[in-house]
This record gives sequence, structure tokens and C-alpha cells, in this order.
Amino acid sequence: MAVDQSLLDEIKGFEGYSAAPAWDYKQSSSGYGTRAQTGDENIPPEQLRAVHEQRLQDEVSKAAAHVDSVNPNLPAGARNALISLTYNAGPGWAQSGLGELVRNGDLPGAQARLLEYNKAGGEVNAGLVARRQKEAAWFGGGMPQTAQPAAAPAPSAPLTLAPQAPPIFSSAPQAAPEPQAAQGGLFAQMPAEQMATAPPIFSPPRKQIDLSKLKAALASGNRGLFFGRG
Repeated sequence: MAVDQSLLDEIKGFEGYSAAPAWDYKQSSSGYGTRAQTGDENIPPEQLRAVHEQRLQDEVSKAAAHVDSVNPNLPAGARNALISLTYNAGPGWAQSGLGELVRNGDLPGAQARLLEYNKAGGEVNAGLVARRQKEAAWFGGGMPQTAQPAAAPAPSAPLTLAPQAPPIFSSAPQAAPEPQAAQGGLFAQMPAEQMATAPPIFSPPRKQIDLSKLKAALASGNRGLFFGRG
């Protein structure tokens, strides 16, 4: 049976990553807690992490095969918890009381016994206590749940303006505007309706003046008739 990527991610989180080898209670480990090998120092840094990734997958596959050999009918959650335990602590659990509980299908008993694998160097390790508690929780839940990215907010709909109705023109004649009262005088006090019905006012034409006699007198030099002599 294949190993889910979420389990690999959980094991990576438990183990952490170290490019350089370091002593890990019983062996020199590097990468994601796998055994460091001679010649690792000669691998270019840009390739070393890929090597450690492959070692992780190989060791997890071996752990999965071991768990399936003890009980091939385990639910996914219990199988994942025991694969993680095997990768971390080795396959020795199969020859202990935990192995007997797993073979018999006593999952509640195996879940409780799993919590006892919390020591490193003979002493209780806080990191292993937290790890075993998380692994035990998988017994009743199936695959480990990795963090999911937050959903992006739905894009808001673009703002649209309602189409405006075209102006409506009427062929009916429009009413003439009300006449405005003149400023001051009689019309300033006259109501608008009275102004609308009042007859138009005409000024009498001016009388044409006959200037022929004046022109004749000026032409003859006789100006005394019109202008006084000083």
C-alpha cells in the first residue's frame, strides 16, 4: 500500500531538517533523521536535499512494509501512526506488547500503548510526548491532516451602472414662458396675468421737420434771421 504525501509531510515536521550530520542518541543522522552516510560531504549542497528526500521516502516505505507485515488490515489512521513510530523508533515494537495488540486488532489498547514510546536516552522527552500524542490521535481519524491554505476571497463583481433611458421628445407645442415683470415703474406692480392680456403700447411717429428754408437762408448768407448778431 502506498504512503500518502501528508504522512511524509508530518514526518518531516516531526524530524526537522539538517544538512550536516549530528549524533542522535544511537546514530549519526542528517536530512530528515535518516542515517548519515559516508561521502555525503562530497555531494553538492544543491543536490544534497534531494538525496535526503529520497532517503526519507525509502525509509518510510520500509516502515510501511513492516507495519503491513504485522497486520495488513489496519485502518489508515492506525497504519500511519505505526509507520511514523517505526521510522522514528525502529521496528522493535512489533516484538513487544504493542505488537501483540496490533496483531490482535486491539486498536484501543494499541493506541494507549503507543503513548509509552516517549523516551530518548532512557528519559522522557517532551518532543516525543507531543509526537506520540499526535500519532495516537490518528487512530480514530484516518490520514493526517496537513494545514490547508486559506481560501482566497471571491472576487467582487464589477460595478455596473444601469443604462439611462434616452430623453423623450414630444411633438406637442410647449407653453410659452411666463413674461417677467419689468424692473420698477408701473409694470413692476402689475400682476403677470394682467401683463399677458394688456394691449401693446405704441409711441406716435415723430413729425418730419422741413429744413429747406434754413438751407436757402444759409446759402444766401442771410444768417441774421436765425442767429443773433453779437
